[in-house]
Amino acid sequence: MKHFGLAAVSVLAMAASVAAAPMQMPESVTMSTQQFSDYTPKKGPVTFNHASHMDVSCVTCHHTVPDTYTFQGCMSEGCHDNIATRTDENSVYRAFHTGQDKRSCVACHRDIKKQGLGDAPLACNSCHIKE
Repeated sequence: MKHFGLAAVSVLAMAASVAAAPMQMPESVTMSTQQFSDYTPKKGPVTFNHASHMDVSCVTCHHTVPDTYTFQGCMSEGCHDNIATRTDENSVYRAFHTGQDKRSCVACHRDIKKQGLGDAPLACNSCHIKE
């Protein structure tokens, strides 16, 4: 039993040190549908600036990994990787554009504007920059 207690203390100490370590976050991320084979994007890529979204909890957008805090790209395999259907739950389009899903960029930006809390872009070319 004594060894179990020491092991538990060691695990808790490691967990506390990991929790205290600063989370590494890229300043910005460029998201592009060019990564999907057999698909020609109609719009340019989007550069997401983390600094301008610091008032949004990470798990609002990165909703699949709240306990591990190991984040993957939104358009990675198994997440929002369906480029063919706009209405599918894992659709790339739905993740970023629909007004129904409160986690989508467009829904959040509409809400910010509606509440008068800021000037969040809604026009396509505000986020999709032509290359």
